[in-house]
Amino acid sequence: MLSIENLSVDYASRSVLSDLNISIPQGKITALIGPNGCGKSTLLKAISGSLKAASGKVTLADQDLTKLSHKKRARRLSILPQSPITPEGISVRQLVSFGRNPYLSQWGGLTSEDQQKVQMALAETALTDLADIPVDSLSGGQRQRAWIAMVLAQDTEYILLDEPTTYLDLTHQIELMEMMQKMNKNGKTLVVVLHDLNQACRYCDHLIVMKKGQLVAQDTPHKIFNSRLLKEVFALNAMIINDPIANKPMCIPL
Repeated sequence: MLSIENLSVDYASRSVLSDLNISIPQGKITALIGPNGCGKSTLLKAISGSLKAASGKVTLADQDLTKLSHKKRARRLSILPQSPITPEGISVRQLVSFGRNPYLSQWGGLTSEDQQKVQMALAETALTDLADIPVDSLSGGQRQRAWIAMVLAQDTEYILLDEPTTYLDLTHQIELMEMMQKMNKNGKTLVVVLHDLNQACRYCDHLIVMKKGQLVAQDTPHKIFNSRLLKEVFALNAMIINDPIANKPMCIPL
């Protein structure tokens, strides 16, 4: 299990995350939900090591990840940030190959194993036929799949995705959420920041609810997703009904 213990993060003199204690279940899809500015993206960055915590630690299988080098940590956790910027002029294959950087030797070349991981990632994201075209010529949905392929090529136990459905139309959002479920069935544990509450309930096994840098609730959608929580966290009046397709709770704003 991935555990966050007494984690606090400050920006300048302002507290962004305050004494968080969170358990992320292995082999599940966990959604981070909460209002804008509550610290969801900051939490992902702190878990991945791209942002230094003021206090606390992140452990995986009782190993303190905060004490690992960036390269070793990147072999355990991968992260796809919000709206990543694509280097100009590179192909899909080149972008996906960047996922192998944590494994490169000092000589820097891709091994046959690295090449195989890249090919597998391209196949899993249905990008094999587009592998040699420029990333900036792709549609928004295809481009997001290319970034997901890069994360898959990194081949980590845990995958962190920060608002991966942003700017995608509904069809591509659903395609991406179903791709996440497939990744999970293939053995990956995912942690994803989502704004669509019904998507979070429908596609994810576990919810972590945050407000103003603090944890409000964490458990399965069936146990914690209710009208009181939505009112408290989002100031939203809503009725909770059962999703007849997924058999998960869903909200209807009033």
